[in-house]
Amino acid sequence: MKRTARINLILDTLAGNGEAGFSGDGGPARSALLNEPKGVCFDRQGNLFIADSENHVVRRVDRGTGIITTVAGRYPSGVPASPARFMEEKEEDEDPFAEPSSDRSKAYSQVTDLSGTVRYVMGGGVAVSRYAGDGGPASRALLNFPSAVAVDETGHVYIADTMNHRVRKLDATTGVLSTLAGTGQPRYQGDGGPASSASLNEPSALVIDGDILYIADQSNNCVRAVDLTTGIITTIAGNGTASYNGDGIPATGANLAGPSGLALAPGHVLVIADTFNNRVRAVDRSTGLISTWAGDGEAYRYQGTDEPPSRSISRPTGIAVAGDGAILITDSDSHLIRRYDRTTQTVTRLAGNGAAQYGGDGGDALEGHLSYPFGVAVDASGSIAVADTFNHRVRVLRRGMEGSSAC
Repeated sequence: MKRTARINLILDTLAGNGEAGFSGDGGPARSALLNEPKGVCFDRQGNLFIADSENHVVRRVDRGTGIITTVAGRYPSGVPASPARFMEEKEEDEDPFAEPSSDRSKAYSQVTDLSGTVRYVMGGGVAVSRYAGDGGPASRALLNFPSAVAVDETGHVYIADTMNHRVRKLDATTGVLSTLAGTGQPRYQGDGGPASSASLNEPSALVIDGDILYIADQSNNCVRAVDLTTGIITTIAGNGTASYNGDGIPATGANLAGPSGLALAPGHVLVIADTFNNRVRAVDRSTGLISTWAGDGEAYRYQGTDEPPSRSISRPTGIAVAGDGAILITDSDSHLIRRYDRTTQTVTRLAGNGAAQYGGDGGDALEGHLSYPFGVAVDASGSIAVADTFNHRVRVLRRGMEGSSAC
């Protein structure tokens, strides 16, 4: 039998000890508590930013020291362990930096968001979005289930403040937080005007290309673009219809279904995790046309190492581009990280064995366990960070020894 060389990746934990909660600032990231981290990204210095979603904060792991800190948002004390939309509308004279109410007499109801995650809503099941803190220190602001983070070349941090239906910006120089896009109303409007006057609906992914910030406007089933120089917002992919209507057409006429991941590929290409169409799509920004790179629309879950070759992926959420141009995909419902090779147009398994568990640190990533991974990012050295969401950890895939495998 012919054998081909492969690179072993070692799986390890970078942040989180597996217990859902909030703690650990100022200490080692591996000892900290996270609560369903959903998005990850690296800055130019290799520091890791984490959208610690159910804690309603953004955290940073220092590459040199391994110390974790909170850089945006405050953990809301006195509320249930999983309160994505716990806040009521504030009175006009209320301190915008005050702690949210800890009145446990209010009823909580379970709801399920577009990603399939169960959340708790205060006030008899009426989900009222609230945010606070614009114009003040980011560390004192209120976020509502942040799902993604992006950092530009100058260090400014952009946050998909998902259930506030906004994109916020943390200024690297002043530490002040502001709203870049979104009015807080979950609807679609505002193209051609200022992003701050436009409406978004559960923004869930961000990527920066020079002076352009792309936003996966998940529940509007489209991708928006904000010109950071002019502040103008436009739609560059998706027509608002949650289905699939083919490829080779203008991206603005294509149907997307809950896009939840974005990345930039060589050749001026925007890559989109078309999540509920079970596809990874690509928009050639020079032509405006959309195509499918990975996935065939079938929500086919991983069946084990003996399964026949398949292009199918199940609920792709996070995507990233490796140094060799390969596309890394969180095959979330299969509990895997997949790799799409643009040259051979093949999808292979990179990490995870299909079991929704925790395990495998220090060993071969292909034999390790992930549980609904939602986010993925690659640093300049080639290390891969994975938001291992339901394990309440951020895992890392590092290059190991050369090996071989049967083909």
